[in-house]
Amino acid sequence: MERITYCIGIRMRGPVAIGSYDVGDCKLEVSYPEHIFDGSQQLQLPVGENTVFTVSWPDKNGRDAARLHSKSFDKFFPVRKALWAINELLLAFKLVRIGHADGSGLRTIGDGDILFDIYQIDSEPPIFSRLGLKLYGRHYNWAEDPNDPHHTTELARPHIATDSYPVARRFVRCFELLEHGFYSEALIVAFFILDDSVQNMLHRRLEKNGVHSEALRDLIIRGIDRDRLSIYLGKLLLLLEGKTIDDLWPHATKALKWLNRTRNDVAHQAVQLDHSAAAKGIFVCINILAVVHNNGLSEVEFPIEMFRHAKLSAAWTEQPPDWVPSGPISESYDFKV
Repeated sequence: MERITYCIGIRMRGPVAIGSYDVGDCKLEVSYPEHIFDGSQQLQLPVGENTVFTVSWPDKNGRDAARLHSKSFDKFFPVRKALWAINELLLAFKLVRIGHADGSGLRTIGDGDILFDIYQIDSEPPIFSRLGLKLYGRHYNWAEDPNDPHHTTELARPHIATDSYPVARRFVRCFELLEHGFYSEALIVAFFILDDSVQNMLHRRLEKNGVHSEALRDLIIRGIDRDRLSIYLGKLLLLLEGKTIDDLWPHATKALKWLNRTRNDVAHQAVQLDHSAAAKGIFVCINILAVVHNNGLSEVEFPIEMFRHAKLSAAWTEQPPDWVPSGPISESYDFKV
């Protein structure tokens, strides 16, 4: 039976003693090195701000080894199991140190916290998979640009302290939660933004159709309790605009049914979601709002880069449903799904 081993550096430091821990079927080793070898040179890790976790587990059916040998995005799935084991360990420490200095800074971690990861399948040579260190010229003289190698500052300047993309700004929090492993929270926030934005859209459509009293509009909208989004975007939208969300996006009913069920599982049964479910949930919420905007029913705009990332994040999940775009559509810089 093959064994998968992941060595992952995390941008975090806490009172976790150096040593070995059992987490489910995983073995987890904790250490605090100052350097890591990337195969060609020693790279300095952030002093006092890193923890290295080595996580290993038996690959009973060879599935994870096959994924790591894959040339597609499947190769990223096994690291999520390693992150799960790390989070189970960190949660236990945080649980007993809320409000204590030892718990300060400890939290759930995700892809965005990875400084580097190295994986190995049994006795095969280790593979340096990802480098999340910020290799700027001020630290490494071979880096292309000392401060902003991808010219992000130029893109960001027009949006500093402005009201551009007001709803998209709210979704930034969802992606932050996704990056740092708060998967259930990411979906709950995305669902809330969708619900709130749809209600705002309906207020405007009702007013356009002659319902000028805000109190009456509130009564109509808030009087719908169960399956709210399905009714808002179904029968109510049909009455107001002569079309439903299914006319605008044929997969909408299936996607909304999945979203509502998943949201209820989190809110009412304390189900803990994984990265896959959170990514799909964020995509559904953003796509619904993009669809109604692109059909002239709302004024909710998204940067195309954010929309594309939502598509890709949902597409790069295990067995995505047919309402998730795939292939070239998921990678395109447009609003096609």
